Amino acid sequence: ADEGRLDVDDPVSAHLPEFAAPGRVLELRPGSPSPMAMPFGPPPDPLPEFDVVPAERELTLFDLLTHTGGLQSLLRWNPEFVAPAPGQTLADYVPGLAGLPRDFQAGRGWAYSNSAAFDVLSRVIEVVSGQDLRTYLTARVLQPLGMDSVGFGRGGDPGAIPMPPQFGDNPVIRGDTFHSTSAGLWGTGEDYLRLARVLRDRGVHRGGRLLAEKTVLRMTTNQVGDLCPGLNGREPARGVGFGLAVATVEDPAAAGEALPAGSFGWDGVATRRFWASPTAGWSLFCYAPDQAVQRAVEAAVTAAIG
Repeated sequence: ADEGRLDVDDPVSAHLPEFAAPGRVLELRPGSPSPMAMPFGPPPDPLPEFDVVPAERELTLFDLLTHTGGLQSLLRWNPEFVAPAPGQTLADYVPGLAGLPRDFQAGRGWAYSNSAAFDVLSRVIEVVSGQDLRTYLTARVLQPLGMDSVGFGRGGDPGAIPMPPQFGDNPVIRGDTFHSTSAGLWGTGEDYLRLARVLRDRGVHRGGRLLAEKTVLRMTTNQVGDLCPGLNGREPARGVGFGLAVATVEDPAAAGEALPAGSFGWDGVATRRFWASPTAGWSLFCYAPDQAVQRAVEAAVTAAIG
């Protein structure tokens, strides 16, 4: 967007024509069993029942960046969702997501859609830039920030953080051909912190500008009103908003969080979490699968620094 190649408010179909086709939305029938289940895992038992209604409008890049598009929510089973297969690329896989029925009408809800939504965004990057995702990210983000450890497929390091065995052969995580920004990037905590710092510093890194200040401000301020139910992995709470790919702490007291107002960040399946506080002038990265430990770290940093 900073380079003038697209607008965050563009319809997805402006870059991926398959998404111009009329969309569909799944509506859970009254009294139906819950559809809560991992989309790539076994279906819930008993199976939920849905009605299918027309989508009110096309999806936009903004919908996908803010998780308000309803495109394959992380913990909602969808009978038509098909996960990436070994050997597929984004170019092979993403067009098929255009016809996937959505979980709710765009702009009317919020649900974490890190896989489908961000794979679509990744394919848009490839189409608009004329480069594969790995090449573009390396040249535009990783090299300028000196994030040398970061790469697809565990960053090339077989000794990276252990994973449950069922994920070991996942083509998204393995990263051989399917380069996914939702689950495929691996690196050190130090390099992750570099990304948090440049966002905290409104796009500036060592005197050079990676992103326009207005872009970072839009990214890191609430764009969804009261649609976001709270932080991923934690109990629902008011006082939390959502920008472009990051949660924002609007009201720490209402959110029940020991973080300065205006802090922003996100997590990786509620285990890796980063925070940046522009007002207090600090950034934080931690790997702690226990939410109580995360909160203790956040409270200690806030108390010590502000």
